[in-house]
Amino acid sequence: MLDRVTVIVRDGRIVAVDEDAEIPFDAQIIEGDSLWVYAGFLDLYARAGVDAPDAPDYDGDRGDPPREVAGIVPDRDVRTLYDPADNAVKALREAGFTAAHLVPKDGLFAGMGAVALLRQPGRAETTTSVFLPQTETAIAQIDGARGVYPATPMGVLSVMRETVENARREMGSREAFSRDASRALRPSYSPVMDALAPVLAGDRALVFHADSWLNAHRALRVTDEMEIPQTVLAGVPDVVPVLEKLRQRGVPFIAPLALPDTVAADSLAREITLPPATQAAPGGVSFVTDRRTVSFRDTDAETGALTAQRIASVQRAEASPARLAQAEIAFGFGSFDAKGGDVRDNLRRMVEAGLSREDALTALTTGAAEIVGLENALGTVERGKLANLVITTGDYFADSTDVRFVFVEGVRHEIEARKKKASGDPNAVVTATGTWTYSVTTPAGAQTGTLTITGEAGDLSGEIETDGDVSPLNSVTLEGDLITFTFTIQGGPDVSVSGTISGDEFEGTADVGSFGSFPMTATRQPE
Repeated sequence: MLDRVTVIVRDGRIVAVDEDAEIPFDAQIIEGDSLWVYAGFLDLYARAGVDAPDAPDYDGDRGDPPREVAGIVPDRDVRTLYDPADNAVKALREAGFTAAHLVPKDGLFAGMGAVALLRQPGRAETTTSVFLPQTETAIAQIDGARGVYPATPMGVLSVMRETVENARREMGSREAFSRDASRALRPSYSPVMDALAPVLAGDRALVFHADSWLNAHRALRVTDEMEIPQTVLAGVPDVVPVLEKLRQRGVPFIAPLALPDTVAADSLAREITLPPATQAAPGGVSFVTDRRTVSFRDTDAETGALTAQRIASVQRAEASPARLAQAEIAFGFGSFDAKGGDVRDNLRRMVEAGLSREDALTALTTGAAEIVGLENALGTVERGKLANLVITTGDYFADSTDVRFVFVEGVRHEIEARKKKASGDPNAVVTATGTWTYSVTTPAGAQTGTLTITGEAGDLSGEIETDGDVSPLNSVTLEGDLITFTFTIQGGPDVSVSGTISGDEFEGTADVGSFGSFPMTATRQPE
């Protein structure tokens, strides 16, 4: 912690961090006497702005498809798939992320990842100019092909072993040819071998995404069998079952910032005692073996037990980062498919589950930078580092704190203050039913339509018309004069609406996930 210092940025670099720093005469000054400055955060596994490649058409032999159909594409480059103008990139930046290890989607060897600065390219720059050099990684996952071999986890692992073994043989052929071309066969060009050669030589890390503890065990075993020098495991929601293996092998971990939705505990669920974790099932069991639903009389008990198990699953996911820190395993955070607007809430849930704020900050900055070999450029507010900074109104993990500015390589992004959710008057008496004409103010202009609410207090429902499409309302609640509901735009994102009713007028906000929150007003039509 440094108190009351001045940070000077020039040409994308930090040039001074000092209490008595001399401010250049031509500097743009941000008065920071009440602000906090953090090193910019690094997302270690992001898909924001990365287009999914088109699925190739194939109607040939399902048992022997081309490698692109089978998902063997280690030569696919994420830098050719990235769109820095995507709204999901903006949402990550507004959460404090200034750089991200971007990864391609789909495939067992999905392609090459690389670290990008989360800013727009300048006028004379191309999209690839925001990527940092020598940050390439290889991305693997147990992702079966659709309708062709390999479609099962065992098939995927078999193809992985075969692909790596073939790459090793081709590397040996090339080495023999380079030593004595007269005695060795001329090797042919292989994009797969070219992409995997740095991995097998230990010059490039293999980042293995596993979506469950079972696939995590498979990933660690197959990378041992393939003798991969540098492995990073990513994505397991509950890391406890593989914690000891990670610690013994010194494998870094990328913890997901996406968390499962919280589950409300009903009275039956509170009475259920789940079997304790055991050596055979260190993450906790996935089902209760002595529970049977024999008739309709058992359904309440079944519901209570399932709810208790879901709550336990959520709690394990929230506590996983704390367990990593306690085991002294190097780890950082990855957004995966999490919405940027959910990141801070999820981090707070992890802190409440036992992760210290210092460990959380390490995983966002210095720890993350070390995992991708960028500790000399990112992770601290220090002279000579890239000017990636997050400036907040207070402790980043406090709910009342706003992110005010984000600097990415010296480029300033001013963040609009979060709109506070309407609290409403719990003692007010209003009516929500009727047909409303609404308007949502967005950067693209006003979006208008009609909203119909039916039912009675405590049992409200309805529908909303957007661009000619009608969507049902979900979870409609009215508490005093505060009404909340959600709906899903057809072919689009989920939308959460909250606001207050005063007579025939409504005022509130529509939260459209990674696209942001926008003011919303509505007027009830006469009957």
